[in-house]
Amino acid sequence: MRYYPKRVNFYRKYLELFENQLIIAMVFLGMVLIFKAVDVPLTNSFMNATKNVLTYDLDYENAKKGLKLVQSKIPWLKENVVKVFSQSEEKSSSERLSKISSRMILPVEGKISSGFGERIDPFTNKMTKHTGIDIEVPVGTEVKAALDGVVMLATEKEDLGKVIVLKHEGDVRTVYAHLSEIFVQEGQKVKQKEVIGKSGDTGRVTAPHLHFEVWENGQPVDPLTKVVISETTSDSEK
Repeated sequence: MRYYPKRVNFYRKYLELFENQLIIAMVFLGMVLIFKAVDVPLTNSFMNATKNVLTYDLDYENAKKGLKLVQSKIPWLKENVVKVFSQSEEKSSSERLSKISSRMILPVEGKISSGFGERIDPFTNKMTKHTGIDIEVPVGTEVKAALDGVVMLATEKEDLGKVIVLKHEGDVRTVYAHLSEIFVQEGQKVKQKEVIGKSGDTGRVTAPHLHFEVWENGQPVDPLTKVVISETTSDSEK
């Protein structure tokens, strides 16, 4: 019976050693992943040290030196890790916007009378940037939400006439201008294809149409590169 406590102590020490080695191995593995992400040439050294830990050949003095080296690199490491994660977030945001935009529809079907980009302003005869597209439709045509969203603005302005601005997932907004009627209120949630108003000729216009804009990350983009155009719309443009 005297042998039993000794055996327990032996296994206890073995487990404690294994636990310590496992913790250090996890620290090294974490360092490997971080350094690999920021292209630091120390990756191989950390991988070798991790192998030694996992095979119970850990040299604690070398491990201590390695951790001191990591500590000395922390300010530099912090700066570069932040940069890596920022790039990752930007990529994720870009992919998310692309996915959102791929589900977008045109709010009305009709001929595109004025496209996105530089054009001569019909009122000033000067070259200006057209931040959306104009779709020819009769007054009273139902205008549908291009995506699920929340009404940010539902008002009347001198140049845009009666206008609705919807906010969508991510930093995406859509604008519907020169309406004759508005059916929604600010703060209201709307579903894609839900009728939010009717087209008209309010504001500064030369003929009835719907002015439609798409904004991503605070910048206007060409709606025709974002929406899914139905066959009916495509035929009407021919």
